[in-house]
Amino acid sequence: MEGIIKWREELRSRALELARQVADRVHGTVFLVGSYARGDFAEDSDIDVVVIGDFNEPPHRRLLDLDTPPNVEVLAFNVNEVFKIVDRCYPLALDIALGIVLRDDLGISSELVVRARRCVR
Repeated sequence: MEGIIKWREELRSRALELARQVADRVHGTVFLVGSYARGDFAEDSDIDVVVIGDFNEPPHRRLLDLDTPPNVEVLAFNVNEVFKIVDRCYPLALDIALGIVLRDDLGISSELVVRARRCVR
């Protein structure tokens, strides 16, 4: 059992390292979300990262220049979009409520988490 726990801790540590690499390459508020944030990941789980920034371009053009590590899935939103997501309790709101803040250049993570946690009830 101890071997399994150590193996899972190593997997999660590696996921956090890759997610932090993404956070280090952007300006904005960044969350690790999904299975690695919740702790229910498997060996083949992808690493889900949400980046919130001052984006004006369409979603598919926001992070074209971002060098994303393998197995990392990045979703990019602007501030208005992400507050709409949590205020309407869209499924991503639960991920934000349970997510891990990796960077908060915009100073909005606390407010986002508070609003998102209202959706958990």
